[in-house]
This record gives sequence, C-alpha cells and structure tokens, in this order.
Amino acid sequence: MILQDAMSRAMVEYLTGTVSNYQRRVANDPGQLKELLRPGDVVLVEGDTRISQLIKYLTQSSWSHACMYLGDALLRWGGPEADRALELYGEEAAHLLIESDLKDGVAAVPLSKYIECNLRICRPQGLHPGSLDRVMMEMLSHLGVRYDQRNIFDLARYLFPVHLVPRRFRPRSLYLGSSSSREVICSALIAKAFYRAGITIEAPMGPKAHGGGAFHVRHQSYIMPRDFDLSPNFQIMKVHGPAPGGNHGHL
Repeated sequence: MILQDAMSRAMVEYLTGTVSNYQRRVANDPGQLKELLRPGDVVLVEGDTRISQLIKYLTQSSWSHACMYLGDALLRWGGPEADRALELYGEEAAHLLIESDLKDGVAAVPLSKYIECNLRICRPQGLHPGSLDRVMMEMLSHLGVRYDQRNIFDLARYLFPVHLVPRRFRPRSLYLGSSSSREVICSALIAKAFYRAGITIEAPMGPKAHGGGAFHVRHQSYIMPRDFDLSPNFQIMKVHGPAPGGNHGHL
C-alpha cells in the first residue's frame, strides 16, 4: 500500500506538471471577468499541464478543463468549506470556481488560479432561479470528494503514443476506464448538475456538426470540456482583454 501511494503521488505530480511551450493568446482582465461572470457559468480552460496537453490532443480541442463559477455561493452556503475559503482567499472568496481536479478532487478555487490561462465562458440557456439553486447545491454537495488511486493509473495509461491512434478514435480513448476517472477528465460532475436541472449538453454527432449539422444529447459520463463550447444550449460570452494601461497582473 505504501508503494502504491508513492507511485500514485509521483504519477499525479507528473501528469499535473506544467509544460514550457504554453502560449496565452489574450490577456485576461480580472475586473471584466468578475463583472461578466454569473453563478452557473461554465469556464473552459486551456490548461498548461501534461494531462491538459493530452486531453487537448485526444479531443482535438483547445479546452482541456471545465470549472463552474460559484461567485459568493459558497459563502452563502456556509460551513467549514466557506470558512476555509475565507481564510485562504480573503475577499476573493466571493469570486470562486468549483472544479474537479486530479490532485485535489472536488474543490473551490479562486478565479485568479486561471487568470493567466486562455479562457472561454459558456452560459447555460433557460436556467431559471430555482434551477440555478439546484445546480449550485449539486455542485457544492461534492466538495471534498477525492478520487480512488486506481483512477490515477487509469489516466496514466493515456500516456502511450497517442499519435498512433487514428483521429476518429482519439476522443473514445478518454471514455475508457471507471466512471469516476472520467469525471476527473470529462466534466461529468458539471454535466450531472445541469442534467438534474433540466439543462442538457448536446454534443455534435460528427465533424460536420461544427457547421450546423446534427447534435445529440450525450450521457453525462461522456461529456468533454469542448462539448460545453459546442452545445447550442450554452451561449459563448465574449471576454475582452484589458484596456490599454490596465491591470495585466494577477487578481
């Protein structure tokens, strides 16, 4: 068991290690992001880690990770997690994201964590106030959930030479393994919350769907970050860069 724990930690450290060739296309303006974002928005991230690079390649998409914007929902929820967020992030605890992370499991993190990454905001359409409350409760109820060690090894096997996989089979490579390992990669936690509120994620049926072709409702376990970007049930919100002379730094 000690050896397995050590191997798991080493694998996680490797998979979550950053790459040196990451390029940020547009600088993010923290103030504009805070003003634009609403609770329930899905924030897509073009990550800068090894596992992010692999997911982007297999899915043929820029987006490797998805979070949900909470705003101050955790503070209003209350409890130990809210106290911890206030202690760690101070006033930034009013601008939190919730994510499912390979290293930390399901956690609330400040918006500033991804301020240096390429981002896209996807806003669910037709989400009424009561439905939004259900989505928030579903997400917050999973705080602190961690993933089994065997799921880490499920992810590690994707490190084989993926360029040998035919293009049409690459996304399917990520559908292998246990359901909980798919939740780490495939945004299933967010999809599950939306499905329970009556908002589905309609994924394209094939490459032609990018040009307005057919879509279908995909099971929540198989939702990828790019599906929020492509689904007609989500509106893409424009994020502008900082104004000249504005703040280009961290939150």
